[in-house]
Amino acid sequence: MALNNWLINLIKGKKSQRDSSGNFSRLKGELRDKSRDSLEEEFFKLRVAYEINRDVLSSTGLEEALNILVDRIAEVMSVEIVSLMLVGKSSGEMLIKFAKGLDKEIIRDAKVKLGEGVSGWVAQTGQSLLIKDISKDPRFPKRGGRYSTDSLLSVPLKVYDKVIGVINVNNKESGEIFNEQDLDVLNRIADLSAIAVVNVRFREDAKELDVLRSEFIANVSHELRTPLTALKESVGLVLDEITGSINEKQKKLLNLASQNIRRLNGLIDDLLDFSKAEAGLHHMKRTLFDITNMVKSATDTFLPLIEKKGLEIKGILTDKKIEIWGDEDKLYEVITNFIDNAVKYNKPKGKIKIKLEDADSDVKIKIADTGIGIPGEDLSRLFNRFSRLESSLKEGVKGTGLGLSIVKDIVEMHGGKIEVESKVDEGTTFSISLPKNLRIRR
Repeated sequence: MALNNWLINLIKGKKSQRDSSGNFSRLKGELRDKSRDSLEEEFFKLRVAYEINRDVLSSTGLEEALNILVDRIAEVMSVEIVSLMLVGKSSGEMLIKFAKGLDKEIIRDAKVKLGEGVSGWVAQTGQSLLIKDISKDPRFPKRGGRYSTDSLLSVPLKVYDKVIGVINVNNKESGEIFNEQDLDVLNRIADLSAIAVVNVRFREDAKELDVLRSEFIANVSHELRTPLTALKESVGLVLDEITGSINEKQKKLLNLASQNIRRLNGLIDDLLDFSKAEAGLHHMKRTLFDITNMVKSATDTFLPLIEKKGLEIKGILTDKKIEIWGDEDKLYEVITNFIDNAVKYNKPKGKIKIKLEDADSDVKIKIADTGIGIPGEDLSRLFNRFSRLESSLKEGVKGTGLGLSIVKDIVEMHGGKIEVESKVDEGTTFSISLPKNLRIRR
């Protein structure tokens, strides 16, 4: 029953996008709960890291990103002091870029060389440290300052085995010393947050973007795939009733969790495909499939969310089988991406219309909504990589700015094209045209 209730709460966690502060207060309480079993523990740690990573990615600049990261760590781990140091691009020294609980003079004057002190050791070795009593550790001198205990955590921010900074945590509010669970949670946060910090740096420094992008995507894929594999196996064991019998309601929720794990794995594969496309190594599976059935399946996936948000959806879909050559999984992502946007950016009681048309040698798909619309000046950069429009930021919709650029690459890879029409406060229509026979070059 504990697993069942926790999965329900996990699904309801979408609410956190609207109430980040309240959600993190809840997560902070969950972190203190020692009664969760191992599967719940894995879900929880991944959830914490994901939500912090999402908030950092949604920031508008590096300073805001670091501020969010430090505040979230302090809140979810219930600590008084957090400092985040970044390695200088040329000097090799580390400076405190943002901190909570430290005097401004300390933040301003602190400089650490690689190999020097706790932070320097972590940056040089790339290894995390859990020190229960630094006064008894011969590697490091005892510190001065207002520390309530001699226990501390220090973990690296790493991107593809390259250390870009260090996170230091001191002073549990409870007065306790840190333990292995604390270290594991902070490592999970650091693993994904390193990616987010680099992503924000990308937006501020276009010159570094081309150099580090492939490493960024490779690290995201690796760090997400590892915990997802463990979750997939654990959920599978419970579904197969290896650990004991489960009731139908539990089975339904576990199947939902399993489906979303598979979907996340698919997204990871798409990120790897994006990286390959950047290097000119994109691979596509060419199979003959019924696109009518695929569009209906993609639409059905969103029906519970559409109903929950009070939206109305109308599908103008033929019952006739329309077979095309292409990569069904990648085109499924195209359709779900556009439907997802139609849901996220729609108005209360808004409408969504999906039309599928057999047009001789082509198939045409239109997805229209009655949402907030896109200003004309923004349409030209709608499909740019890592681009977030002002309208989406105002609406509080989270994202990385990769979705539509990946969709455009997939459609063009199939020899198709995308057109968009939009009016502010009236809605947006995306039109996709795909050749039925991909084997015929145009």
